[in-house]
Amino acid sequence: MQFLILQALKATSLEKLVFLHRERDAWATCENEKAPREAAEGELAKECEISAELRQNCSALATEAREAREKVVPLEKRVSNLTQESQEQRAAAEGYKGEVARLEALLTEKDLALNQAQADLSPA
Repeated sequence: MQFLILQALKATSLEKLVFLHRERDAWATCENEKAPREAAEGELAKECEISAELRQNCSALATEAREAREKVVPLEKRVSNLTQESQEQRAAAEGYKGEVARLEALLTEKDLALNQAQADLSPA
């Protein structure tokens, strides 16, 4: 019976030894992974900062774009009005050109009639 107890103690001792070796290996692995994990956490922190800056920049750009669009609307309306005014002025100018051409033709006709009248009145 003593032999069985001794064997049981040895088995328990062996189990504890195996457990302690595994425990030591697990802690060693943890320690070995500590530096890479801390480096990865540092990189993650940097990426988070960059991400926050990018979100802030996107928000600022969205605000800037909205403000620019708000400024464009009245300018587009003004351009449209000026274009319409310009077209109306061109149409009026064309009308004036036609009137000028008609008046020039009438003046030429009157000039010819005056020259004819002067020729008829001059002593021959």
